[in-house]
Amino acid sequence: MHARGILVECDPPDRAHHGGNPVIIATDLEGVLVPEIWERIALETGVAELARTTRDEPDFSRLMDHRLRALNAHDLRLPALQEIAAKIEPYPGAVELLEWLRDLAQVLIVSDTFHELSEGLVRRMGGFSLFANRFEVGRDGRIEGVRLRIRGRKDHVIRSVQELGFRVIAIGDSYNDERVLRAADHAILYNAPADLAERLPQAFVARNYDDIRRHVEMVRDIDEGRLVRDEPATAPVS
Repeated sequence: MHARGILVECDPPDRAHHGGNPVIIATDLEGVLVPEIWERIALETGVAELARTTRDEPDFSRLMDHRLRALNAHDLRLPALQEIAAKIEPYPGAVELLEWLRDLAQVLIVSDTFHELSEGLVRRMGGFSLFANRFEVGRDGRIEGVRLRIRGRKDHVIRSVQELGFRVIAIGDSYNDERVLRAADHAILYNAPADLAERLPQAFVARNYDDIRRHVEMVRDIDEGRLVRDEPATAPVS
């Protein structure tokens, strides 16, 4: 079934049905599963201005304006960026985490990244549905603009699958994930800034992939009636 361009199974076999409803796990890409692509581009090119992320500038439109000016000023074109992105490897344990999550539920990657930089990386991690933005590219490879399919709409992806009867566990790490985490049935903040955690007291704060696994298992137990939890949980400090 399709909902606003989202492909989902109405009754996925052998996967979790929390509280009687099937579950979708929606996770961010950069900062959760892989290093920040733009930070790597800044390191490889020596253009420090490209190292800024949504943690530095929460307004994504302003951030991309800044990046495009820097790219043009240094004559950096899409093929050069793709060459750098192709060398990025997932964080240790990320592929195994995704495989574990996919055994429980469908997994969507909902990110402010760009398809042109991240599709190959997502394929190497096992292939998942990726909802991201796209560049507007000239014939000479210059990036002339962006088509922001996701910016400001991450939560719309979540609400769309919820309207189909799915429950959503969302995983994010930064300010641009806040709307998604608020919309989700269960929110997981992964190594997030302290002030974001304060703004989202309902979210579980995870410091590593084992924390994520433990919380997903706890959510499953709660929804299946084996456990009752009154307060939002935070991973124990090690």
